[in-house]
Amino acid sequence: MEERKLIHTFYDMNRNENSQTRFFFLEHVLKARVDLNLETGKNEFDQEINVYIAGLLNSLIGSTSFVRQKPYISPFDFDVRKWLEAHPGLRNEYVVYRDNADFGLVLLGLFLKIHHQGSYHHIVMPESNDQGRVALYYNMAASALSQLQGNSVSLVNVFEAISEQMENILQIIRRAAGTYFDLMEKISDGSMYHLEKDLANESKKKLYSTKIDEFLKLYSDYKEKSTDELKMQMVKIVGELQQINSEFKFDLTGI
Repeated sequence: MEERKLIHTFYDMNRNENSQTRFFFLEHVLKARVDLNLETGKNEFDQEINVYIAGLLNSLIGSTSFVRQKPYISPFDFDVRKWLEAHPGLRNEYVVYRDNADFGLVLLGLFLKIHHQGSYHHIVMPESNDQGRVALYYNMAASALSQLQGNSVSLVNVFEAISEQMENILQIIRRAAGTYFDLMEKISDGSMYHLEKDLANESKKKLYSTKIDEFLKLYSDYKEKSTDELKMQMVKIVGELQQINSEFKFDLTGI
């Protein structure tokens, strides 16, 4: 039950030597702390947390145990609890809560909890507090580990500290990933503005095209059978089209 010590090496062109990736991650986690004025030593167990985060990031390299399919990892507490009920025991509790916490930390740290509006996760859990859930799972992993091996085990303190400092830990991972690891594309405010504007224009074009099709169908139906209901629908859709495109013209007095 020790922290991850997977050994991967790379050739450091700046130093002209081989180096271990876990030291690379640790170095840049420390740099991220300095950038954020969260230097190591401000809180107890900061150094141990740095080593744990570096090990967690290092475990993402290659086909490791972290990325192997684990049936007990889920965004739903119900699924986690159901798996543990079917597989009772403190050791399983420790592994399940730790792995779910690690997975959640990586997800929130590297991918910023991005769920598109149509996703199942967004629809089912729109108000979920994933950050609090990850913190709770680290706390529960610490509790299970302390019952297994006692409070003197260093990882118990690490998990409890991560749980208490979750917001800072996520900032450190995001800073390191975006600034030093190039894991996230950096987009300037100006580029983001133009990107959002282009997307909005494209969406507007698609909506206008859809509304034109609806208008033409309604007009055809109205020509065949002039009813008050169809006339009201015509008035409504003409108004919508004029809001989207001010150049759209249709003489409603003729219907």
